[in-house]
Amino acid sequence: MKAEQSRSSQRQRRRYLSGGLPPDKYLTEDQQRKLCRYVTERADAARYRKTTRAVVDEMLVLTLLNTGLRADELCHLQAGDIHAEADKPAVFVRHGKGGTRRTVEVSRKFARKLRDFIRYERPGAKPTDYVFGSERAKAGDNKPYCYYSVYTKVKQMGRAVGIPYLSPHVLRHTYLTRLYNTERDLRFTQDQAGHASPTTTAIYARTDQKARRRQVEALDKLWQ
Repeated sequence: MKAEQSRSSQRQRRRYLSGGLPPDKYLTEDQQRKLCRYVTERADAARYRKTTRAVVDEMLVLTLLNTGLRADELCHLQAGDIHAEADKPAVFVRHGKGGTRRTVEVSRKFARKLRDFIRYERPGAKPTDYVFGSERAKAGDNKPYCYYSVYTKVKQMGRAVGIPYLSPHVLRHTYLTRLYNTERDLRFTQDQAGHASPTTTAIYARTDQKARRRQVEALDKLWQ
């Protein structure tokens, strides 16, 4: 019975993988720019007023968009996990899915931004202090954001920019889609995502490809 259920689940997954992610599971380039512009403008205004909440919100979104971390992985990110000065800047994920750990490579520019965020918004942070500390924690307490807080924040920002389906996992899908379409390197995308199997990663090879879009657009020539 269990074997039959497993085979049925695999068949359903293969059907889901065909054609790539649905449009409401990742962001277009225009939506990404709109979201980044929104969080950056709010963060700049907050810096001028010397407040921090919008600055944290900006870094939260940018981290999800530039690392593809799962929300729970983001919550447990510690200051010592950021390796901005290394030859290959990276973020170390110590609380991955299924208890696994991995290293996620990041750009030098983003690594410096994350390092500066910790320096100015988490002054005196120890290596074990959480990058995104709970806003409800008392002074001196080292408590991370919970998943619900991250999810709620992202949903609110999505509604503000006209993307009602925005969620932390949509940002993860967006990152992995962008990453794969840069060099078509499935193995690297799998490593960055923390997937156990390339079959899971393969969906990004079928998502948001310009070559596919050109092919379907070319069909219009018949009736134009």
